[in-house]
Amino acid sequence: MKTITYRSLTGCLSFVMSAVALTAPARAADMSGREVFDHYCTYCHGSSDGPGTMQLRRTRGKGQALLLERTNLNPDYIRYVVRQGLRSMPPFAPSDLTDAKLEVLAAFLAKK
Repeated sequence: MKTITYRSLTGCLSFVMSAVALTAPARAADMSGREVFDHYCTYCHGSSDGPGTMQLRRTRGKGQALLLERTNLNPDYIRYVVRQGLRSMPPFAPSDLTDAKLEVLAAFLAKK
């Protein structure tokens, strides 16, 4: 049986922590707009029966209901709605959805 010493454990933990620190920010920055949408938005806005889609259908009309099919979304408007919320949509704080992810999302939805 091999004995684990404090020194070997500390070295191992130090290596793991530095690996996590180096890779975690890169993963967040490397998310595509579609990946951000799928992670944060698709539950409410990803299908015709999602609560966000149904709310938009009631308030904006059928042609404006599905975000992925819209061609008139402005990045500034997307940023505002995401940060402030709108009707039943809650606001997303920067601690929940980072500014970098929001920028990628806004660019993705505005290109449609």
